[in-house]
Amino acid sequence: MIWYHLPLEVRFMVLSALTEDANCNLSSAAVVSREWQAALEPHIFAYIRVMPPRIAQLNSMTQRNRGLVRYIWFCIELEPYDCETCHLYNGLFHGDSNNDLILKSFRSLFTALSTWDLNGSLTLDVSLYSRSDRRHAFKYLTFMPDAPGHNVEPTLTAQNEEYNKHRWEASGLGPRLPPRMSLESLFAYVTLTYERDLKYLRKMPKVTAVTRLVMRLQTHRTWNPRTIVPIISCLPKLREFHYEPWRLWYDEMQELWDEGYLDLLAATKGLDKFTIFENFNQQFPLCFPESDVLPIRVPSVSLSLKLARVNLSAEALSASFMADAEHFFSASSSTWPNLTSLTLTSQLLAPQTCPTELMDLFKAAASAARSMPKLKTLEIWNGLEGLAALFKYEFIPSYQRRSAVTWRATWRVSIQTEVVEAWEKVTRNWGDYPDGIDMVYESVNPEEIKSHADAVMNLKLSEMVIRPISLQQIQREQSFIRSLVA
Repeated sequence: MIWYHLPLEVRFMVLSALTEDANCNLSSAAVVSREWQAALEPHIFAYIRVMPPRIAQLNSMTQRNRGLVRYIWFCIELEPYDCETCHLYNGLFHGDSNNDLILKSFRSLFTALSTWDLNGSLTLDVSLYSRSDRRHAFKYLTFMPDAPGHNVEPTLTAQNEEYNKHRWEASGLGPRLPPRMSLESLFAYVTLTYERDLKYLRKMPKVTAVTRLVMRLQTHRTWNPRTIVPIISCLPKLREFHYEPWRLWYDEMQELWDEGYLDLLAATKGLDKFTIFENFNQQFPLCFPESDVLPIRVPSVSLSLKLARVNLSAEALSASFMADAEHFFSASSSTWPNLTSLTLTSQLLAPQTCPTELMDLFKAAASAARSMPKLKTLEIWNGLEGLAALFKYEFIPSYQRRSAVTWRATWRVSIQTEVVEAWEKVTRNWGDYPDGIDMVYESVNPEEIKSHADAVMNLKLSEMVIRPISLQQIQREQSFIRSLVA
């Protein structure tokens, strides 16, 4: 049957099916006809991958369809390493060359993008990796774009030869642990903080096309926060920053990094949306017994206060693990006129916490919420192996339904009357809505919480907390490690 004899709705269904098929080569299909080209090119160019060797061709490749580009996955491939050195700290051998590569790659990309003049939104998703990372001790690693149709298989079982060949050792405390030097290589520092490096970054061309910056946790290399500041300064129209760093294994370095985070938070002033999710693995600190580092990091008071005072104009804000809601809400003089969504973690959400302390936190949150006239959702949560808890306020602007406070956790808590009354005042602040609020209690099975990723899933947190593909990658890592039975 001739294509043009088919009804329009049938042709539309065929083309739609092609765009939804992850295995379909849309570029090849687009040459069938002008109709196919017009229908498929918006999908072909919406999400593109750029690697340093191809930056020189980026503008010529996108010249005609530049207005269709909505997402650039910028992949910087670092130096490879072989099996004989996978247990050595290869950051010592490749640190300078990798840093030079990163500097030159950013300069080249920003030079190319500086000529783009787009009216819509453009996401820049930055990833660093070495192909060698997943060929040795860390077979579970995946490296994927944050784009529709891309998902990670969250379950992975290690084969016996994996930990024998790559020296996953019994810890005596549970699953086997990776070689320490392999771990340090995977998390090698990206420290472009020498004055010559920062000067190089500051001189990069301004890119007005990028409105959203994403740096996901699949980049295990550890960015010095001060390195990111000049990158942000070169994006004058940036409206959203989503950042998923990993915690450090040494307290001294963590303190130094936290000082850098203060500068980074200052650089986020004026953004509409800001997410920072500090990822961690509760087993990995066991690789560094001499450092006495805790399995769970102590939230920084200074970062919590800075977060509250810098992002006063934000519409949506989410911070996990590096800051604590208790300290955030102590910045009581602050007003957030545009904030509609706020998500924070707090270590007070734990079974051993004194109930009075917990209720005081919820009342402090209500007090702060009265300075957030556009607030729709507030979430305070915590998640670890065997523990998950969420306190959630949801404003419902309806005369038929009442706003709600939800407690969803692996243990029972009775929300006191004073807390309920405090949140009723928040609702009454914004209009003549039905009196009272609905209290909702839901339980979570602690046996289902194998990691903080499981907590995020079971607590049904907002997607702003962490990218869904990042959540799948954490679950895949945990599945692999649990399969390495000592």
